[in-house]
Amino acid sequence: MGCGSSVPVAAKAEEDRANNLPAGKQQKGPANDEGAPGEIKSTVEPNEATKAKSKSTRARRLSYVQNESGDSGAPAEDVAESPDAPRPGSTTAVRAANNNTRVRRLSYVTNDPNVPAQLAADGPDAGELGGEGAAQLEPQNMRSPLPQAASGQTSGGIHCTMACMSRAGREPGFKKQNQDNCFAFEKYITAEQSLFGAFDGHGPNGHLVSGYVKQHLPIMLVNHLSLEADTKTALQKGFLEVDKALASSRIDCEFSGSTAVVSFLQGKTLTTAWVGDSRGVLGRASKKGGYEAVNLTTDHKPTLPEEKARIIAANGRCERLVDELGQPIGPFRVWLQYAWIPGLAMSRALGDVLAHQVGVTSQPECSVIELTPVDKFIVLASDGVWEFIESQEAIDLIGACETVEEGCRQLVDEAYQRWLVEEEGVVDDITAVVVKFNYTE
Repeated sequence: MGCGSSVPVAAKAEEDRANNLPAGKQQKGPANDEGAPGEIKSTVEPNEATKAKSKSTRARRLSYVQNESGDSGAPAEDVAESPDAPRPGSTTAVRAANNNTRVRRLSYVTNDPNVPAQLAADGPDAGELGGEGAAQLEPQNMRSPLPQAASGQTSGGIHCTMACMSRAGREPGFKKQNQDNCFAFEKYITAEQSLFGAFDGHGPNGHLVSGYVKQHLPIMLVNHLSLEADTKTALQKGFLEVDKALASSRIDCEFSGSTAVVSFLQGKTLTTAWVGDSRGVLGRASKKGGYEAVNLTTDHKPTLPEEKARIIAANGRCERLVDELGQPIGPFRVWLQYAWIPGLAMSRALGDVLAHQVGVTSQPECSVIELTPVDKFIVLASDGVWEFIESQEAIDLIGACETVEEGCRQLVDEAYQRWLVEEEGVVDDITAVVVKFNYTE
């Protein structure tokens, strides 16, 4: 019957006449707080009131609000009820909501000091996409990536300087959604700890998955790192927990997921956990001059013997696509036993519910390294960087730059140009996090 009123027009007109009301009017009951009980109001509100109500509604849909001083607080509903909070629809409330929306759309870290530092949620209505118990607020001792290079002092005598950048890919004739995400916390849980990560989403909702992981994984890791004596175990539990939360969230993860590479620095101990083909590389000073690349991770490809055995044991297949002439094309992918889906080109990932049924896992691998003064910096990046740039070349490029900001931007720009040349205008999303270690006495 459509979406109109279910009350017949004739019956409605008769009721209006009985109530001595002209057509098109309705009577407000005692719930009306803007006039006396029973005051007659027009169903058509003035334009200004309609606009204010619409803006107020949009503000309430945000996962958090921010006042003019830049402080983020409780969800919008709670703030609106506070006597000191700006009235919904007022100039102050609308300006704060609009500024918040613009901030959350940023896809890369800039050097503009005017950009607010606290980004409590990422992507469209990120806070509303989580399942029950989804974290909404960051602990006070956690700091979001700053719009300029950040620096922190660890108890082990390592002074960190970091920068991160994410650049959307390119497809001719199509506006591509950036599915990558990253973070860099200079002070995490305590002032002596730091946390860095890069995420590469894939599938129809890959951008939502990577955004969800970016927002919730640091919160979930707080408990595990605080309770577990072993850092590797804590990181593994955090990965598994966020994967479980994804499955029960409002994000459709049947054919969507994300890689993840996360490094946790405590004192001089650097622990890295990862799933998928996002890579972490350490730049180590060489005795011959320059820098030596030390891989902190190994890409999780279906062709690796251990990975392939697990997939086959779960009744999955690892095969390449075949063209019309019967020639194999593209990389090896994970398929169901009797169907050419899902076609995932990696053996471990977060999300990817269907692929998890045939051996793909969210259990991360971990590596641990004790840093020494010859270990100068690390880079965590999505495969948009590594597709056409080898680990050693990336380390050489960053090592030749004077600052981490310059090194990060140079790496992302070089990867973008390689894609343009190699793939005839098609470019994958490219994300990099660069962290420099300065040793003090």
